[in-house]
Amino acid sequence: MEPLRSTDPARIAGYRVLGRLGAGGMGVVLLGRSPGGALVAIKLIRAEYADDTGFRTRFRREVAIARQVRNRWAVPVVDADTEAAAPWLATEFVPGPALSEAVGSGGPLPERSARALGSMLAEALEAVHGAGLVHRDVKPGNVLLGLDGPRLIDFGIARALDDTVLTATDAIVGSPGFLSPEQAQGRRIGPASDVFSLGCVLVYAATGGRPFGSGPVEAMLFRSVHDTAELGALPPGLLPVVEACLAKGPEGRPTAGDVRRAFAEDVSGGSWLPGPVTHLIAERSARMLALPDIEATSLDAGSSGGPADTDPGTGAGSGNTSAVPASPGRRRFLAYVTGGAAIAAAGGTTAWLVSSRDDKAPRGGGEGRGTTARPELRIGLQADLSGPSAAVGKGQERAALLAVEEHNARKDAPFTLRLTTVDDRGDEERATAAVRRFAEDPLLVAALGATGTDAAREALVAYDEAALPLLSVVDGDIRHLNRTFLCARPRNDMQMLPVAQFLGAYEIDKVALVDDGTEYGRQTTRYLDAGLRGNGRTVLAETVREGTRDLDAEAERIAAKQPGAVVYGGGWRDAARFAKALVGAGFLGPRIGTQAVHDPRFLAEAGEAALSWLVVSTAADPSSVPSVHAFAAAYRERFGAAPPLLAAEAYDAVGLIAACAEGLGREKLSRQDLLPALRVTSYKGVSKSYAFESANGMYTGTGVFIYRVERGRFRYIGMDGTEV
Repeated sequence: MEPLRSTDPARIAGYRVLGRLGAGGMGVVLLGRSPGGALVAIKLIRAEYADDTGFRTRFRREVAIARQVRNRWAVPVVDADTEAAAPWLATEFVPGPALSEAVGSGGPLPERSARALGSMLAEALEAVHGAGLVHRDVKPGNVLLGLDGPRLIDFGIARALDDTVLTATDAIVGSPGFLSPEQAQGRRIGPASDVFSLGCVLVYAATGGRPFGSGPVEAMLFRSVHDTAELGALPPGLLPVVEACLAKGPEGRPTAGDVRRAFAEDVSGGSWLPGPVTHLIAERSARMLALPDIEATSLDAGSSGGPADTDPGTGAGSGNTSAVPASPGRRRFLAYVTGGAAIAAAGGTTAWLVSSRDDKAPRGGGEGRGTTARPELRIGLQADLSGPSAAVGKGQERAALLAVEEHNARKDAPFTLRLTTVDDRGDEERATAAVRRFAEDPLLVAALGATGTDAAREALVAYDEAALPLLSVVDGDIRHLNRTFLCARPRNDMQMLPVAQFLGAYEIDKVALVDDGTEYGRQTTRYLDAGLRGNGRTVLAETVREGTRDLDAEAERIAAKQPGAVVYGGGWRDAARFAKALVGAGFLGPRIGTQAVHDPRFLAEAGEAALSWLVVSTAADPSSVPSVHAFAAAYRERFGAAPPLLAAEAYDAVGLIAACAEGLGREKLSRQDLLPALRVTSYKGVSKSYAFESANGMYTGTGVFIYRVERGRFRYIGMDGTEV
């Protein structure tokens, strides 16, 4: 990273700019920090290009499409402003080196690493091509190396920038030595061009050289079009696939999917990078944490300016609001990688839209008791009520209705709430249809949803187009960010903070960190891995893919390495099987699961093997967390059943929206009024305290609950690393 120059901005929107990561003809790439402490890479476009109407139109289009490129090996766009005087976009920051730096300073990668690299980059290109994009600049400098895998950067955006340059100068844009013949000749290109570039990158990764040599640009372009690639130093295991990628004609090349499948077996199991590169990544991760802390910001008169109360609320109906949320700051994240306080421990959306209950008071209409002729505001609930997650969806519907009824029973309530519910059954297409229905109702000012992560992902674009605020108490996917989304729970990666604190407090040095090969598994283990390594701990990075048949063999292999603890980052079904396998392998040390394990079905399937497991979760278990007991009693009285997990959070989400709307003090309120206000509101609910980063809507509270499995149930033992 380079120091800032006098011409560089100190802030871009809500991000504090810390330094320069690079520069090019179109602009500069800056390192920024969000108010909540997250690091991002910000590409700031030069003003002369921003003045080009055609460029701005293309840039706007490409940013919208790039938001839809969702793959674990492609760096996601987390924020953007296409209408600013100097347009910009922010992506997740990856502290690892570029492939060009790693190979340039440390030499070629081993064959297995190069094959794994090929499979993962091909998977990223599949996502890019699936979104209707061509990357156009696949090169070593655009491949960042992470502990869990590579990250392809600049996907989608390169197309918008290149179009502008070609229109203006008819120049060839890209990186000589990594261009396909058709790109080198300025002809129209498609996905096959990226595959050719991928072949060139793999040659560089495995040999340290370019397949068409170096020298003057004209010479490299000529050789790319007419000469045979130099592959003599390429390992035999790479040769057939790379030769096919480098076919002169696009029709003769494999697809990105073909390349992924050819190398797929090299992705699983153990560290994919050689030791020197792994150590370099860990050192850089630790260095990033030492960057300057966030400066205090001025507060509007009348705002509390204080931190949100991080303790759970005291009972149903205990909400209160104050402007400006607190940020956890860098100190809390440093505690994550260095140990910190101890905790006590042992050891939608799939079918047709079935119903909308907004006209069936009181159950769906939410008119409730004590309703008077007051202005009406509507809140949407998009949930899986009849699909695979129906138990959670129905619990959220009932809890939201309970909150609506309690609000409407207040004599001093300035407006009446109505709940509009749509069953998306967990189906992605129905999720988008649900948003369209919400968007058509001018009185509907915000929505809760969706029950499933996939449904939320597909619906986000539609929510953005409708400028409709969406709160989710379920979705912690770090990729799901846009201008209307509020993540009302800690992110998937940040839920692991108490795990790091536990491992540090008990001085457990050797940790087996197991992911299941899914995106959720990656997100829950990636930062924990980097943090532990940066603090000098030994991490056994293991991938046991979802659905693996012989878990006994995998458990025995891991137990044989004698870890001090095992952290499992996958879902409840395989976690239950893995728990049994670990017992069979004789491992009885600390076993830790993530929120996906916080499921009654894990207890039923694992049986005695679940005993003493620690589980971290963002959900307040109504049967165990004291602050939720009053809500649970009210829910049981109203519906004749105990509330399921995430019901209390849905109750809180309605309370947050209502309190924010009430705090604005306006007779008429639109979703455009509510959206910015929600992001600067802090609210104490019955499950936890809520606050958001105003820049991107991410949750900035603490809100991670720790449970220990005892007597066939999850017993609450603490919150955010603090024992009860």
